[in-house]
This record gives sequence, structure tokens and C-alpha cells, in this order.
Amino acid sequence: MLTPLGAGPRRPRRWPRALAALAILALVAAAAYGAWWWLTQRPEDVPAPAASPSRTCTTPTPETPKKLPAPAEVTLAVANGTERSGLAVETADTLAARGFVVSGVRNTDQPVKQGVALVRYRKADVAAAATVASYVAGSELVEVRRVDGAPVALWLGPDFDRVLSTENADPRAVTLPPGKPVCRKP
Repeated sequence: MLTPLGAGPRRPRRWPRALAALAILALVAAAAYGAWWWLTQRPEDVPAPAASPSRTCTTPTPETPKKLPAPAEVTLAVANGTERSGLAVETADTLAARGFVVSGVRNTDQPVKQGVALVRYRKADVAAAATVASYVAGSELVEVRRVDGAPVALWLGPDFDRVLSTENADPRAVTLPPGKPVCRKP
């Protein structure tokens, strides 16, 4: 007698699920052990693969300007990067009393989160930026593509304390930022 397709007695499973899971786990464990052994037990005399030649990069040392301009030759904008009200106005008045030409006073677009101040400048105005930085001890020079309102912008930070007097301003204490890395292919 014929039975319809699929209606016959069921065949017993050859591999129970638990046994299949154990077999997979054993294979993974064996692979992990083999990788560990290969990484930690290799003989010392096997040389490491030679590194392929790559680009050589050098960072140019910044050149300190030979002559810094006098404060009367520097135009700058002052911006408050803190929550202290009136800080930019007070600082701008002090800088103007020291001889600087202040072209604008405002708040920064984004807060200055740390440090004394940021002296933002274009590459061509590095000497003017160094003069400003010499009057604000601890300030950081930051080269940017564009400065709004003046060749140099002084963004005041949370650690800003005061503008130094002309007698205490020291251009030698100003640290210029390193140049951008120049890379050459071998």
C-alpha cells in the first residue's frame, strides 16, 4: 500500500541540537587557542615583516618675526568667550590705552572652554598676533583662514585675568604654533 508523500513515519534526527552546539563551540575554542598560540609562541628569530616605505613628514619650526609691530600698528577685534559680562569692553578699553587700534567688540560665536585667550590670525599677520599675545600672558596663537573685522582677533577665555602693561609685555615669551606638517613620498 502506498502512502501519500510526507505522510509516512518520521525519521529520527541524526544529530541532537545540543550535540551540534557543542561541536560548534569546540571548533571556535580550537580556533581561538590556535590564534593565541600563534601570536604568543612564535620563535624570536622569525623576523617581523618589513615595513613598506611610507611618506616622510616634517613639521617646520615656526619662524619668529624679526621685528614685531608697535601696538599702534596693530588693529584687532576683541571678543568675549566667557559668561562674564562686560569683559570684552573692559579689555578693549585697556588695549586701546596701551596703543592698540580696536576695531570691534563682541561676544564669540562659541564659548572659549579653557585657557586665557585665543589670538586668532591669518598667516600674513603673525607678527601682529605675536604683539597682541605679548600683552596677554598665557594666550594661545591660532592660525585661521579668515578673521572677521580685523587682521587679529582676541577671544577671551575663562582664565583671562588682565592685559599686561607695556613694560611687562615680553615678545620673547610668545610661543608660535608649529607649522603644518609637510609630507613627501619616498
